[in-house]
Amino acid sequence: MAFIVLGQQQDEHAQYMLEKLKMRGLEAYLLSTHDFPRKVQFSYEPNEESGSLTLACGKKLTLDEIQAVFWRGFSGVSDESTRENYMSQESIAAQDAMACLRTWFFLDNDTIWLNSWEAFQHHKEKPFQLTKVKRLGVRIPQTYVGNNLADIKIAFKALKQSIFKPVFGGAHTELLTEAHLESQRVTQALAKSPITVQEFIAGTNIRSYVIGDKVISVELRSEQADFREDASMELLAIETPPEIVKQAQQIARTLHLNWTAIDWRRNHNGEYYFLEANPSPMFIGFEKLSGISITDHLVDYMLGNR
Repeated sequence: MAFIVLGQQQDEHAQYMLEKLKMRGLEAYLLSTHDFPRKVQFSYEPNEESGSLTLACGKKLTLDEIQAVFWRGFSGVSDESTRENYMSQESIAAQDAMACLRTWFFLDNDTIWLNSWEAFQHHKEKPFQLTKVKRLGVRIPQTYVGNNLADIKIAFKALKQSIFKPVFGGAHTELLTEAHLESQRVTQALAKSPITVQEFIAGTNIRSYVIGDKVISVELRSEQADFREDASMELLAIETPPEIVKQAQQIARTLHLNWTAIDWRRNHNGEYYFLEANPSPMFIGFEKLSGISITDHLVDYMLGNR
């Protein structure tokens, strides 16, 4: 059986995962989707429900041979950057290539995915992710999403303290102030992009790594609104409360995640508020600081040891 790490050559986490698989004596390969179809070949026969993948290195694998796929990153397909003209030959070719890859992603065979295409679609639409999690009975901060300045001001005034961040992600979280809302640039900025305004939960940051039914949590102690910007942030492995273990497992199942890192805010009363669940979180730093090998748990899961 073979194992695939979906990612790019220069990605530290993709290479780290690849090496961990090989250290277990497993046959493992890196696949950059951007190499398809120029350097990678895909074959599929719907009648037989069988197919194969020929990697850039020349190795050919039947789809049934692929035990598990670790989805670190998706880099599109070879001609996807030329899709400005929807009806151009390049655009049509890119759509053909994506249709092939998505066929593989959606196949209902025995391949284990960490994580699936469906899981990544849920991550893209974070407001929808919040809605689905709230329906489980999990606490979420009071949240506004959009670009109507009048409504943003109403949300801001209704909250004791609030933060703002992108709807999709990719930039850091900041505390929201009157100065932001009265800036001459705010209308122009909202004409380009909506924002998320969210209640600031006074307390501390908790991250729970979920791998199958296993839940491992850490407290990230920081005085800043976004702990990722805090060089003095402290990391402390903690016991996950039983209620939060159950919620974390429910969240992962609801969002189609076989593995994830869930970010919470824990207030001074010990109540947990869900912020987001990441389908491809970073974990190398966590391993080094905590001494807990997330990677070994991931490999075990890919081997079917859940």
